[in-house]
Amino acid sequence: MTKMDAHQTALGLGQLFETGALTPSEATEFYLARAQELDPGHRIYMRLTETRARAEAAAATERAKRSMRLHPLDGVPLSWKDLFDSAGTVTAAGSLSLKTRVPLADADVLARATRAGTVCLGKTAMTEFAFSGLGINPKCGTPANPFDKAQERVPGGSSAGAAVALARGLCAGSIGTDTGGSVRIPSAWNGLVGLKTTTGRVSLKGTVPLSPSFDTVGPLARNVADAASLFSLLTGGKETDLAGATLNGTSLLLAGGLGWSDLDAGIMEAVDAALRKILHGGARIIERPLPELDAIGALAWGGGASRLVAEAYQLWSDTLAAHKDEIYPPVYDRVMAGAAITARDLLKADTERQRIARAYLEATAGIDAVLMPTVAISPPVIAKIENGGPDYFQANYMALRNTTLANQLGLCAITLPVGHDALGLPVGLMLQGLPHTEEKLLRIASAIEKALH
Repeated sequence: MTKMDAHQTALGLGQLFETGALTPSEATEFYLARAQELDPGHRIYMRLTETRARAEAAAATERAKRSMRLHPLDGVPLSWKDLFDSAGTVTAAGSLSLKTRVPLADADVLARATRAGTVCLGKTAMTEFAFSGLGINPKCGTPANPFDKAQERVPGGSSAGAAVALARGLCAGSIGTDTGGSVRIPSAWNGLVGLKTTTGRVSLKGTVPLSPSFDTVGPLARNVADAASLFSLLTGGKETDLAGATLNGTSLLLAGGLGWSDLDAGIMEAVDAALRKILHGGARIIERPLPELDAIGALAWGGGASRLVAEAYQLWSDTLAAHKDEIYPPVYDRVMAGAAITARDLLKADTERQRIARAYLEATAGIDAVLMPTVAISPPVIAKIENGGPDYFQANYMALRNTTLANQLGLCAITLPVGHDALGLPVGLMLQGLPHTEEKLLRIASAIEKALH
């Protein structure tokens, strides 16, 4: 048996399985034991699915022995956010109010990944109902950001456990969801690659919803190649060809404005150093205003009607009202704010969002990707904001401010790790692509990854 590396890439594990140097069962036992040791309080994994994982790993091991592997990730152990239905296992969307919810069937994406041979290790912690960019969940446990050993900082949300499980070597890849940044924020704050897919590109059937108009499924990965392979797994499509990816002839836009304002110390320096390497790698970087970004940001966070909040209220207000004592107050307050939204204001906001989206597509014609820091701030200390109030809501806004733009505009986007801030914490660079251009975006990201390293 090859010595197991906790931070092995998912595709690297697949190659070890292919050659017989390691078996899926050995890798699965390694991750399960590591999760038991490093996460005794279940702050990262809300629940492990040991019986299922061992059975899937045993089947994958047998296929590998017979040279009958189904996918490059066949046998690779993955974690799944606690809002993907898994048959016979509690799927509670991080909330005590849903603690008795046991689905009868797997979510579409979990079923597809299982058919391709991957191993489901368990369900990762998250913000209740996926409604926060910080990842705080005092009711069920908040996984601490692993990059500060002195004090516990937020992991990023809402796919909090998904990112921390991967960053701490408790799985080879993670699957999360992104409604306003919930894949990209925790990826950026944990030194990972995170892909936000276009709305509708990956099936949401069997996924506990927050806002169906903006919910998307996406992978968190150690590198772009893993993210691309996981993307093919989720869609059931062919593997994205990253071979020969180059920045030559690539046009990237720096728009300034909202996405580049009020950055915490060290973030601009890390991003700027990455941009110099990207230029050296052959990309053409264009600097000009893109006021549509500021406009969509103002619409999303202004005093008008939010479709995201309206849909969350429609879906969950009755549940929250019946279980108020079990709900983290900031989540409760954000959902219940939907009671004040009128149909007139909601439709007016929808019309304006669609207008801005059309203008954005026109303004970015000929541009391969729009760049900005993934998150404007460093991850805050949990204890300083956990009790809610203005500091919590300001931190939540600043965590989500840049990422939510892509959701509101219906785009795909990816975050890449590009260094560290003044606190020594990871910094992400985000690339926004046009809708349904994930394959192109992954090739650009792969070329940037090479230029950075």
